[in-house]
Amino acid sequence: MNCTFCDFEVAENFNFCPSCSQPLKTRPTDEYLLIAFRSLAEGNLKAAAKQLSVIVKREPSHRIALKTLGNIYFHLGDLDRAIRTYKSVLELDPQYKDALYDLGVAYYYRGDLNDSAQFFRTLLRIDPQYKAALYRLGLACFHLGLLDEAITNLSRCVALAPKNIMARYHLAVAFFSKGDWHQAAREFKTITLKTPENSASHYQLGLAYKELGQMKKAVAAFKKALELEPENERVKRELGVLKK
Repeated sequence: MNCTFCDFEVAENFNFCPSCSQPLKTRPTDEYLLIAFRSLAEGNLKAAAKQLSVIVKREPSHRIALKTLGNIYFHLGDLDRAIRTYKSVLELDPQYKDALYDLGVAYYYRGDLNDSAQFFRTLLRIDPQYKAALYRLGLACFHLGLLDEAITNLSRCVALAPKNIMARYHLAVAFFSKGDWHQAAREFKTITLKTPENSASHYQLGLAYKELGQMKKAVAAFKKALELEPENERVKRELGVLKK
């Protein structure tokens, strides 16, 4: 037989594993779960996955074990297994919000943007104020070229979480991509006020001002970006063009 903790092959008459010293007798499910979470806390994802697999084999409908196992597969980079595991959770509970979110994220990182957006939309029908899903759906829609839907969801995210700089940044980028220079400039300006050391936002603000024909403001924004990031060749080029 094999030890369920370290997978070491052990003779049938052994009571303890000679490799990891763990007892070989069957443990209660809760004890396996505690050991799995202890392994997670120690950063030992593979050991945690083994313990959770024992639980799932014993109790296929154990939602916590399944969901956590899906998270481990995701962090190990095994997106296909993560997706299959999250789907197993949702078969047990179709309205499990965190499983819907994690499934959407897994599809996003696998490059399946339409599937990703589908699960974020499903989640938001259940909980319209799930901020992380609003943000992720905004990103997925942006990359799908659905700029209006991206702007709608990112705007809702920013309204619910005004301090979320990344959501505001991507909202500004979506406005810029749509050609709404005024809104883009407004959002980038807000970011530069909240995070003045953010070189990228000063640069993007300069581009928005340039599109609006506000060249003095564009030059000032580019100069600030270059001050923060002196080796940025893109900023140097923009300044060079405007100074001619």
